[in-house]
Amino acid sequence: MRILFLALLWAGTCLGQFAQDAVILETSEAGETLLLAGKETDLDVVREPASTFKTVIAWAALDRGLIKDVEVPLPGADGDNLRLALQKSLNPPFDLLAVELGGGILGGYAKRSGLIQGEIPERWMEGKEKEARHGADLMTTIRREHQVAVAWMMGKPPWDGPAGMKLQEALLWKGAQKPIRAKTGTYGGSVWVTGYGPGKAVTVWLPGGVPRRPEALKIFFGRWDIPVPAS
Repeated sequence: MRILFLALLWAGTCLGQFAQDAVILETSEAGETLLLAGKETDLDVVREPASTFKTVIAWAALDRGLIKDVEVPLPGADGDNLRLALQKSLNPPFDLLAVELGGGILGGYAKRSGLIQGEIPERWMEGKEKEARHGADLMTTIRREHQVAVAWMMGKPPWDGPAGMKLQEALLWKGAQKPIRAKTGTYGGSVWVTGYGPGKAVTVWLPGGVPRRPEALKIFFGRWDIPVPAS
């Protein structure tokens, strides 16, 4: 991924809206990637994928037939379907799915997803079943998160086939004024929003916890000049 850096003058006049500690990557459909905020050295620091890993759990569950319809309520989701469970980043349904899939199967999907940095330990989930919702000890980077979003946008996702198409359907953000597919994550000092919409893929990373999730969402949806939809 070749990254273009914005001129200092332009950054100073147009990027004041972003928090100084934000990292923001944006790639156009033409393939031009801009680092809108942050430093290039930030992009390859290993970090917890947080709840962005729930996309891997959802993909595996769809592919293995544990979820057949993204509109059907999920066990443990208080009546919400897969789309809303992903959008709200609910923990219980993904805990249940991860345990049903098991570490061996889910680890295989994690490896194939392209999201995870390094090898997947054989017993990565053993004794950490409830931590699988955010990848347990598995790690990612901002660059990897963004590359997955770009691949989806370009129609070349690492997780394709019927299950991948259903996952794209489930990632469509309900209530947004434009067709945007995204996933949030908040864990281990990272706040993520990554996905794609008309004309671009965007990944936003902030340090911190749950209180900064609205800020990250505002930055993300602001790249399409639309408000954050209600969850």
